Amino acid sequence: MPVHLRRSLALRLLAVAAIWLAAALGVSGWLLSALFERHVNQTYVRQLEHQLASLAAALDWSAEGKLVLHRSPADPRYELPYSGAYWQARAPGTLLRSRSLWDTEMPATALRRISDASGASDASDGIAEVRSGPNRQSLLVVSRQLVLASADTPVEISVALDRTELRAARRSFNQTLAWSLTALGLGLMLAVAAQVRFGLAPLARLRRALATMQARREASLGGAWPAEVEPLVTEINALLAHNAQALERSRRQAADLAHAVKTPLAVLANEAAALPGAAALAVSGQVEAMRRQVDRHLARARAAGAAGARGERIDAAPALRELARALARLHRERALELTVDGGGHFAGDRQDLVEMLGNLLDNACQWARTRVRATLREDAGVLEILVEDDGAGMPPEARALATARFGRLDEAAAGSGLGLAIVTEIAALYDGSLALASSPLGGLAACLRLPAGQP
Repeated sequence: MPVHLRRSLALRLLAVAAIWLAAALGVSGWLLSALFERHVNQTYVRQLEHQLASLAAALDWSAEGKLVLHRSPADPRYELPYSGAYWQARAPGTLLRSRSLWDTEMPATALRRISDASGASDASDGIAEVRSGPNRQSLLVVSRQLVLASADTPVEISVALDRTELRAARRSFNQTLAWSLTALGLGLMLAVAAQVRFGLAPLARLRRALATMQARREASLGGAWPAEVEPLVTEINALLAHNAQALERSRRQAADLAHAVKTPLAVLANEAAALPGAAALAVSGQVEAMRRQVDRHLARARAAGAAGARGERIDAAPALRELARALARLHRERALELTVDGGGHFAGDRQDLVEMLGNLLDNACQWARTRVRATLREDAGVLEILVEDDGAGMPPEARALATARFGRLDEAAAGSGLGLAIVTEIAALYDGSLALASSPLGGLAACLRLPAGQP
């Protein structure tokens, strides 16, 4: 089976329907054509039998012992040469025939016999046959042997008609039948296509419902569904609930691990500070490397869990203003000016949004001279957050390094070098992105694009 048929229920249903319709209509056409031919044959044979009976009634034996015809048949075609209508009466030593036979005799050799199965309705002692006639005509012939009342000598009487009209009628009927069955087949296929479309409509609605649920960050599928689709919806909701519980457990475990690991690392760092000279530097470097690895994996674990979970569509502006106030207090000795403008919504987890915005604002505050500006804008289902500072900026060739893991442009600065990398990874989990550019303020402009969802 072709791949496109295996992957499409609609095409499979249509293909099966087309095969069955073609077979059914083909058999029906063959039967109707055979029945029509049988009916026409019966009509012609009955007509010939009537003419044969009329001819037999007009024949008799003369006093001289010759076969004579008292009255001619009424059909004028018997008088026209090779008209296609013929009769002949034969007895020992006597032959009578219609003028239409002209100088020929009725052919005696039958090409085939018209049996009851193919449509003849023969008399009990008559035979309907197909014979080759004058001018290569194909004749339907009915013959019968009779004994006239005036003598005991048998007489063989034959009447014939050209089958041209019969074949033309059958050909015309078959053409009409073919067009009719083709039109019927196309109509039935359209009806089947409409039925398949109507029958599979709940699956299309289920797909749209899943897309809407994904866009709105809903926890389950709702609504009324047909009995055949309801079990599938129930299983999907059960799977979503199970995944949400598993992801929430993963997030809690990540948070517990953070608390369990960071405290021993802090103790090791304090102990390392008390060591003499080079040993202190070596141990402190190893502790810092461990802290970076822990921060990186914990951040990714928290973000992956939140991105896979279903949450509400949240307002991003309050979270950003809350972070701005906290960082302004943290850097109050520098008198930084932090401003937040605009608004928009984020279709995701609030903790992930805070994680990303916190890293962007903290990075901007570390490098800014006097001012940090954050601007929110929502358009066409996309939330765009622009964080700018008036610091020294960043050359284009260094921006890729800044978003890489542990990409630190200044090794003397505080931090693990994971800020922008964490933002990039969390944004990617939501099909978002982070782009770095130069800001009109003179420093760096970080543009974060996230899904806003449907209102």
